[in-house]
Amino acid sequence: MKYTILVLLLGLFILNAACTSKEKDPNAVIEVLETYADLQLMIDDPDHEITVLNFWSTTCAPCIKEMPHFNKLDSMYQTKNLKVILVNLEKPERLDTHIYPFVKKRGIVPEVVLLNDQNYHIWTDYVDTSWYGALPATLILKGDKRNFRFGSYETYEELVTDVEKVLKHTN
Repeated sequence: MKYTILVLLLGLFILNAACTSKEKDPNAVIEVLETYADLQLMIDDPDHEITVLNFWSTTCAPCIKEMPHFNKLDSMYQTKNLKVILVNLEKPERLDTHIYPFVKKRGIVPEVVLLNDQNYHIWTDYVDTSWYGALPATLILKGDKRNFRFGSYETYEELVTDVEKVLKHTN
């Protein structure tokens, strides 16, 4: 009987530790999306009124410079039903050597995914027909309202201005 209780308590402790660590590190596991259609499923998630997609790379200096703005946006807009998804466009081979260390070192809080769809010439048109795949790029969506920006956000206020424009749109 004591052995059974001990095993049960140990199991609960391990389960609690696993759940607690996920809360502390929202990007402990970065999902690799093989196609843009997989990303579209995340975009279409009805749990969020507005979605902010930022396309980036760890080798892109403007991407790195604007990353704190998306961290702040994620925390400041939690109550506004806004979802920030940081879409990394590097090769999956760089996940362990570059992307995970980057995310951890910079304390990235919004969800990070890696999009491995190499058919840029097809799926970039779904994001915006003017975009040819250069980074950074940001798409803000609310229903059929879209705001696309190629290039970095120099300030947090610029990002908020674009988000607020889309938020004020009524379907």
